[in-house]
Amino acid sequence: MIAILMAIKIMTATKLKMPNIMRGYAERYLWLAIMFNTSLWAINTSADVACSEQFPAASRTIKLGMSTALSGPIQYLGVSMSQGVQQRIAEANCDAFWRRQGIQFELIVLDDSYDPEAAAQNTRELIDRYKVIAIVGNVGTPTADKTWKIANEKQVVFYGAYTGANILRLSPPAAYVFNYRPSYDQEMDAIVADIVKQGISIKSIGLFLQNDSFGNAGLASLQKALAKVCNDCQENVLQMRYERNSLKTNAALQEFIRASVKPKVVILVGAVEPTAEFIRFAQRLSPATRFYSLSFTSATALTEKLATSDFNLTLSQVVPNPNGGSARVYDYGSIPNEVYHEGYLETELLLGAIRNIKNAVNSQTLRASLVQLESQLPGNAGDHQMMDKVWLTQLHNKNVMQKQGEAANVK
Repeated sequence: MIAILMAIKIMTATKLKMPNIMRGYAERYLWLAIMFNTSLWAINTSADVACSEQFPAASRTIKLGMSTALSGPIQYLGVSMSQGVQQRIAEANCDAFWRRQGIQFELIVLDDSYDPEAAAQNTRELIDRYKVIAIVGNVGTPTADKTWKIANEKQVVFYGAYTGANILRLSPPAAYVFNYRPSYDQEMDAIVADIVKQGISIKSIGLFLQNDSFGNAGLASLQKALAKVCNDCQENVLQMRYERNSLKTNAALQEFIRASVKPKVVILVGAVEPTAEFIRFAQRLSPATRFYSLSFTSATALTEKLATSDFNLTLSQVVPNPNGGSARVYDYGSIPNEVYHEGYLETELLLGAIRNIKNAVNSQTLRASLVQLESQLPGNAGDHQMMDKVWLTQLHNKNVMQKQGEAANVK
């Protein structure tokens, strides 16, 4: 404990080459760095990291695989996640700890365009052809629903998917599935608690949702959260659906228009483009309506899409705003957006688990190391989930204020 406090004191008293967010995380999770005996790295914009020290050529490559959306309507999420993961891997490849052992890391990324069947095919290729030891950073619930089962059956770690759906949070957990981020249940608990705190009737909540497993996961989480604060209100939530990989929000807007009493709050469970489209029109029809969204809908991307619109929006977040309470969500620079940031941080944790492996590094030893690591984190030991904290970010055009959600927990 003394060593941790001394390290924090030194860190805050000196000008380390570290973004604000990394300093904030270091103070909260410095013990992880000490446990792993790793250095705290600065995040660079590019993954082209020039090593300050020259090393012999690597004799062993540890391969990680990712199937994500590099094209299509949610490519912003897939590209950002892959860049965050790649950045941390590039830094690891300049780390003397690995290079002196002749080890380098490689991230192999395949495009699935947010299509579940393409994601399934990619996952098989990554495992069977490229021999990856882990599938990392999958973006989306529909794709994760197809891919985690393949990885688990083939006994390959499935780690850090960009979804909070309960399909990845079974009880007991699937042997090879590990989550970095909190669940949609936890995000929705924080959202509903904030709605109640604002004095808004929970019977006046509507739900805009993607018409697939992602939307249904959000609906199930909302119903669970509502059941904790009322007897039957979870059964009568106005549902406004749109189709995945489309901007066809007309049917959802018609449901909103037909509502005899407009919802005072609409919770959004969708991708960036259709969510922004819905907000623009619904806000004009009912200026008093407030909007809440799950973290999947990137706050940075949504703010950009709504830059010329008036809106009142609160988003749940699973990584904190690096710029504090009154700044923009993310300024372009060292940390482009929260999805990139999440990819970077979850890879930091994964590399720590790999570092703890004493013998051969493979999917089986990685699984065992992740189990051991997760058991040492605060929270529900054995649930294969690394983080539990949820923040709420309020957006009014480009003005941002981040606060900790009432239902947020720390793991």
